[in-house]
Formats: sequence, structure tokens, C-alpha cells
Amino acid sequence: MKRLSLIIAAFFLVIGAAVSRTDMTAELKRTTVDINTRAQTKDGRTRVLMAISSETGVPVTTLQTEQSANGLGYGDLLIANLVASESGKNVSEVLAMFKAGQGGWGKIANDLGLNLGQIVSKARQAEQAALNIQSKNATASDKSQEGPAMGRGRGTGFEEQRNSRATSQGRSRP
Repeated sequence: MKRLSLIIAAFFLVIGAAVSRTDMTAELKRTTVDINTRAQTKDGRTRVLMAISSETGVPVTTLQTEQSANGLGYGDLLIANLVASESGKNVSEVLAMFKAGQGGWGKIANDLGLNLGQIVSKARQAEQAALNIQSKNATASDKSQEGPAMGRGRGTGFEEQRNSRATSQGRSRP
């Protein structure tokens, strides 16, 4: 009976690890798609490249060269550089594994002995950074559009700015 219990426990452990890896691989794929979606515009590509550079430490110009030379999507560019960074291999070696069809990024990371969860986490951080860059740019754009309206028959604009700030901070102005 003890032996059967151990076999069942081992079975569930193995199945659980496989399911977890499958979940991580699916999450990595989703993140890759999200990164590619964010990079569909020129401004989006700039934000994504800045975020990838920030997360991987690879200069934007190098990333641009890798992307165009290898015909990669921006999500794959991110993952290739994360895997290279974590494994100690150069990105060309990692891309050769990927292009040779040695499996998807999850399998390649596993074959290199990497923690897939760590790769997924860093990929999500880069995705979030691209989103934050977008938010900061949108906020700056909104503020720059307020400027020209000042002094055009609406007073000095000081009161409008003060009211706007108070409202955005959840306070009401009399």
C-alpha cells in the first residue's frame, strides 16, 4: 500500500511539473504576442525596443540589427535575448537553436537548464515597461496639448491647471 501511494504521489508530481511548464510556455507565448501587438506602430516599436533594452541590457541599435538580420518579431527578439542572457550563450547561438526547430522557447530554455518561470517573469516585466513608457508618453502628450490653449481668451490658464491637478488627485475645487 505504501508503495502504491509513493507511485501515485510521484505520478502527480511529474504531471504537475509538466502542466506547470506547459502553463509557463503558454504564458511566454501570450507575452510574445502582446509584445508584437505593441510594436505594430513606429512609436510602439520604439517603446518596445526601449523596454527590451532596459530588461536585457542590450543596446537598442544592437536589437534593431538582430531583429532585421534575423526577421524576428519583437516578442521573439525579447525572448532570444533573455535566454541568451540567462544561459551565458550569445544570441546567435540561441537563435540557431530556435531556427533549427529544436522546439519553442520553453523547450530551448529547459534544454539549457534555465528556469522558465524566470524567463516569463522578465518577459512580463519588459511588456509592462513598454506599457509604462506608453503611459508616460500619453501623459506628456496630453500635457503638451493643454499648453497652446492657454492665453487664448481663457485667462492665464493658471486656474485651469490648478483645477485640473486637483481633480486628477481626487479633490474638488470650489
